[in-house]
Amino acid sequence: MRKLSVLFALFLILSGCSGKPSDNDIEKQIVGYLLSDGGNEIVQVENFEKINGFKKGLKTYVADIKYDLVFKKGIKELTQQLKNESQGTPLGAMEARLAIEMLQMQFGSFEAGHRILKDEKVTFIKTENGWQISE
Repeated sequence: MRKLSVLFALFLILSGCSGKPSDNDIEKQIVGYLLSDGGNEIVQVENFEKINGFKKGLKTYVADIKYDLVFKKGIKELTQQLKNESQGTPLGAMEARLAIEMLQMQFGSFEAGHRILKDEKVTFIKTENGWQISE
């Protein structure tokens, strides 16, 4: 009976030492990253899927992912919203203008509901706190 307990404890310990991040962990980290810093007010992530992945060394994992990035607001609506929020503060107005210009450079002129299919490779590094996105 004691041997069985030791084997069971060893199994539990080793099962926590995964050689790669789980698909669920990959999705949570990517979606969390995309929606951080106010991104959740602008976009939502749909149809997330991990296509493939491979280990690259002992502490590196590369995942092929795809997802739809769906805009909640159009560029005109965002421009007006940022303009209203930054009234009276010159620095705020400049930051808002830069944010809008960056969005336009990356995504063009978009409307609410506009959908972009993203197909990317993302690298994860194994840390003391588990697998983390490598930036």
